[in-house]
Amino acid sequence: MPQMNISTIDSPEFINLQSLDINPLMSKCEIKVLYVGQNRNHSYITKEVATEMSKTLRGAPIVGWYKETKEDFSDHGDVITVDGDGIHFNCMTKPYGFVSPDAQVWFQKFKESDDFGNEVTREYLMTTGFLWTGQFEECQDVVECGRPHSMELDEKSLKGKWSTDINSNMDFFIINDAIFSKLCILGNDVEPCFEGSNITAPNISGSFTKIDNNFKKTLFSMMKDLEFALQKGGTSMSKEVNGTSVVNDPAEVTGIAPENTLDNTNFTANNEQEKFSATQDKVEQNTTEKNQKFTEEVKNQNDNTSFVSSEKKKDKEEDKKEDSTKETNDTNDDNSNEDEEDKKKKAAVAKNSLDAETAKKYDELEQQYNELNNKYTQLQNDYQSLVDFKNQIENEKKDALIASFYMLSEEDKKDVLDNKEKYSLDTIEAKLSIIYTKKQFDLEKSNTAQSNNIAKNVVTFNLNNKEINENVPDWVKAVREVEKTNS
Repeated sequence: MPQMNISTIDSPEFINLQSLDINPLMSKCEIKVLYVGQNRNHSYITKEVATEMSKTLRGAPIVGWYKETKEDFSDHGDVITVDGDGIHFNCMTKPYGFVSPDAQVWFQKFKESDDFGNEVTREYLMTTGFLWTGQFEECQDVVECGRPHSMELDEKSLKGKWSTDINSNMDFFIINDAIFSKLCILGNDVEPCFEGSNITAPNISGSFTKIDNNFKKTLFSMMKDLEFALQKGGTSMSKEVNGTSVVNDPAEVTGIAPENTLDNTNFTANNEQEKFSATQDKVEQNTTEKNQKFTEEVKNQNDNTSFVSSEKKKDKEEDKKEDSTKETNDTNDDNSNEDEEDKKKKAAVAKNSLDAETAKKYDELEQQYNELNNKYTQLQNDYQSLVDFKNQIENEKKDALIASFYMLSEEDKKDVLDNKEKYSLDTIEAKLSIIYTKKQFDLEKSNTAQSNNIAKNVVTFNLNNKEINENVPDWVKAVREVEKTNS
């Protein structure tokens, strides 16, 4: 009798899990999937197409082929086996994680070096995923040290066409639509199709949900500078509370609602940068308006000063005709006007000193930027030197491997030689092995056929047959004549 399995009419009791309530044996990672435009795999993906393809990233598995002999991951895991049953194509990768259904997906620009050492800016499609580091120890090194990455597309859904670039005269496959089937972890010695594509610990995405301490310090410093700049405008960004300076809500200064300020810690990752930009633009707009208003006031005051000066000249001419008492009163009025002029001049000097302070701050920031930029350039040069050295060692290994197949001709090895930079060591070995195996198979088949033909052409003659048959060869007839003579 089958067991009963029917849900009751009671309402289900859901458990209120938080976003951080996940399996502790998993680790979050960040993936640079691909960059838009042309790539060295001779394919072309526009940003619009990449945006549509990104809708299939969530739920995609993260796979890899870990080789115990090298203690690292390898390539896509495509292995060719030749046995008595023929040639077989097998995939050695296995799942090590996945892209979660609620993963963040975004575009991010990076400055990188191309194959010629030139600095280029590439826009990558990025996402986040999870690796089962608790179940597979080799995944822990992926999160801690990072690994190259390569995507795999579903062949059935892949749509596109070949086209020739008129500038480079090279053929590119323009992808119009595709579904992500897998994201693959590569070994450190495997060069990905998209040069900078990799899997690392959360780096950029880690800043989406929180503001780090350095950013907080920088923001506070900016607010203090803004406070100093706006003090002459009438609104201060700090206030005294029990003898302590407390920073006001930026909304009180900028006029922006609290939900649009950076103090609102509930903002989402997608609009954090937009809200910060809106706040900054609003502050700059208010500051500009105050400066314009201040300039107009100074201009009006200067006009008034000119008007007062001309009036003073007229008063002085009239004062000469007045009695001494009125002349004394006019003199006192002139002194009062001069005091007002001094105040206006002091205000203008204060304004100029504010601009000088701002310029000094800008010069200091520009100097810091130049120093950091020089350090970054040096690091780039050092990195390129290491990459060149690594490529040199790898090319030497490839040359040695190709040379070991001395039994193959240059024509047989032409494809490998032409694509040596693109193929990995495992790929070169697999291709040359297949060519050698096929040639050996063809040779054995040819030798067998030749042996069969020789066996079929063998003719046996009986020398004891005394009758001379006209169909036998002449040498047989001669042998029979000799035999008759001897007998």
